[in-house]
Amino acid sequence: MSFGGGYNQQGSGQDFSYGDGGNKSSGGGWMNTDAGGNDDNKTRGGYRNQTLRPVTIKQLVQVSPPPANGPVFIDGCEVKNISFVGVVRSVLQQSINVIYSVEDGTGKIDVRVWAGGNDQGGDMGDDGLGGSNQMVDPNITVGKYVCVYGELRFFNGKRNVSSHKVRLVTDHNEIAYRGMEAIYVHLNATRGPPPALRQRAGAQATSGLGSSSLYSSGGAVGGYGGMGGNNQGMTPIQASVLDVIKTSPPNSEGLEIFVIKQRLAGRYQSNQVSETIDWLISEGHLYNTIDDNHVQSTSMSE
Repeated sequence: MSFGGGYNQQGSGQDFSYGDGGNKSSGGGWMNTDAGGNDDNKTRGGYRNQTLRPVTIKQLVQVSPPPANGPVFIDGCEVKNISFVGVVRSVLQQSINVIYSVEDGTGKIDVRVWAGGNDQGGDMGDDGLGGSNQMVDPNITVGKYVCVYGELRFFNGKRNVSSHKVRLVTDHNEIAYRGMEAIYVHLNATRGPPPALRQRAGAQATSGLGSSSLYSSGGAVGGYGGMGGNNQGMTPIQASVLDVIKTSPPNSEGLEIFVIKQRLAGRYQSNQVSETIDWLISEGHLYNTIDDNHVQSTSMSE
């Protein structure tokens, strides 16, 4: 099971299948979510962070109500879309929605599912009650385990989850999987990377790659919700290319690809570096500047 990435699942492209914590995104996953560009920082619903964050219900219960239309923060990180697994304790069928009371062993919260016939659309209203239309699964009954995807909302002093999707858990290994997933992300945000990654950070430092290398503890903690200095989830060669660029003197023209190959000579072959640069460009981590032979990191251009 891979917990290091793959939470970057935005908009209608979200994958609600078991195991969606795997590496499906551009290598950064949940820990690498900040996009470049002038309009990308103002995303749907006014949130900059559009990623899918695994949580426990206790974390949702402990969230302080934000100001009107303000973002929700968990572990100091801005969070919009959340996911968790729990058991259904009650079901309340209403004319336009269904409310499930879901418990996961750490707490209990109401999950609101809007029926497919609702014409309110997918955006959330100021009252916190709007939500994504979906077909209500008649197989979801009291005592069944479900996986919930949605957004934490506050209305009249009460909190609930307005769901994008609620599905039955068919493999009970997923219950443990989702719990460990939430614990991993929480510990990484509050205590930094695991000891094994810190040991790798030391190895990277002795190799001369600098403090912004792949497993830099500062990058791993500070990189939640932003790309700057954080190469978490990259392969060694991808991280090395980014490190060479980020540790070079600032230059509006970027860095010449030939120079990158020179600095990585002896560790990687020239064609490997070229292929890696092409991949980083296609995934939005790098871009060409004055010509096809010069590149710059998107996180350095913010």
